[in-house]
Amino acid sequence: MVATAAVTAAVVLLAGCGGDDKKSDAKAGDRETTSAATPSAPPIASFDPPKGLTTVSAFGVPETTTDNTYSTEAGMVGQTALVSSKAGLVGRNVAAQSPPWTVPSTTVETTTTSDHSSPMAVQLDGKDVVAIAYVQDDKGNGTQKAKGQVLFQWLDAADGKKVAEVTADLSSLLGPGGVGADVVSQAYDAATGQIAVGVSAGSDGAATKAGESFTVYADPKTQKATTVPFVTPAGLLNGTVVGAKGNNAEGAHDGTIVVFDGASGKISKQIPTKQNYLRPSGSGTKRAYLSSSSYVPNKNSLQSVYNNVLYSVDIATGSVAQTKPQIGTDDALTFTCLGDQASAVVCTTGDNGEKHEILGIDDNTGKKSWGYTNASASRVVPAVTAAFHGVVYAKTDAQPVLLNATNGEDIPTSGPTPSGTPSDGTTPSDGTTPTSTPTPDDSSPTPDNGIKDPGSSFGSDLSLYDTKLGVPSPTAVTKYGGAYLQQALGDDLENDKILIVLKPTA
Repeated sequence: MVATAAVTAAVVLLAGCGGDDKKSDAKAGDRETTSAATPSAPPIASFDPPKGLTTVSAFGVPETTTDNTYSTEAGMVGQTALVSSKAGLVGRNVAAQSPPWTVPSTTVETTTTSDHSSPMAVQLDGKDVVAIAYVQDDKGNGTQKAKGQVLFQWLDAADGKKVAEVTADLSSLLGPGGVGADVVSQAYDAATGQIAVGVSAGSDGAATKAGESFTVYADPKTQKATTVPFVTPAGLLNGTVVGAKGNNAEGAHDGTIVVFDGASGKISKQIPTKQNYLRPSGSGTKRAYLSSSSYVPNKNSLQSVYNNVLYSVDIATGSVAQTKPQIGTDDALTFTCLGDQASAVVCTTGDNGEKHEILGIDDNTGKKSWGYTNASASRVVPAVTAAFHGVVYAKTDAQPVLLNATNGEDIPTSGPTPSGTPSDGTTPSDGTTPTSTPTPDDSSPTPDNGIKDPGSSFGSDLSLYDTKLGVPSPTAVTKYGGAYLQQALGDDLENDKILIVLKPTA
């Protein structure tokens, strides 16, 4: 789809009416200069939340020596679609109104990046800002010893300019040369920009000192970082972090919910669950969610079973609710929860693509508001890809689906004319998705007036888009659209993934 716009220039003619001719000439010149100003780009279409999305551009994501199909991820902050990788971040305006930007994770040859967090959308000083964390190994330079570190960056989503940066030195926690390995969980406060990431230990020695995973916290305002051993973060609000602590071993029964101050690392509350396994599941705006399970004897059989519980923790008060206890299941059910950045949270269970259950939670109370399992006679448990402002974005084996985050009901997405009008005043499309590059019509604006076609600008190639390579459901959404990574075409020897950028139509 090619957006169109018309720019009208007004010419002001001044007639002499007597008086000072020089003064009249000066005013005329000033007005003529003003009228010749370069026209600004039209507003980008937006819906809050989007209930219809159509593909607007596609970009190849090459496999590199540092990244592969498992280490790249799509994101979305404000009007910018993102690809994050161990190499760094690439940002692209959804309407091609500005050039893409790239910020590397490191510019030093002696520093390597082992993993990165997902891009996080925060607001700093009224700007849409991308927050990201990188786990790195600094091999030392000159007389400096090698050390592990976590690099936190906050970047202006519009142009990639650095807003803040903090480097957390892990040597005091892990010892000289001790490093982290992977980002196993992450939590952030969108209003303050504070981040907490769970990092797995990079060696047995590091695990002995700090646990199988530990917390690294950073604040963009104070430019300081803190490390907390043996705790993995699940949620963060106003500097307070909720996390999980325990050996995560069979028969340990030591899973403990922990509440601590991010800046100081001081633990204020510990709540034992007596579960063998306790891990972060995700968070909403007010509450953190943790999955737990224990393998226990079965009273009715010689075969042991699993007891599973999903805990909901009010981050501000530390109060805990057992949101979803499940007793006597054949499998350990691990919940993954996504907040909609408002007041709802959706959680699903399952491994290797098999989904057992979906449930919605009111993030204000921590109580279940809706849900069903794969035993339902009338509904399929979808794979949830994103949630935003009351809408759950998901997919079945056959199609993308939308759910109401409050009650779980399906949101209709078909029909020739989606409801609503984009904020740029254009007419919504019919919701269909192009499978090849559209041909601009004669009325389409040319690059001379500063307006570009996102389908063919800055390297976009819509011929790379193919719905046969995956159900098109966004993994990141804002009111300006969405983004996800598609597998590359079978004969594409250059790219590993394709960044698909979506615009809202309803």
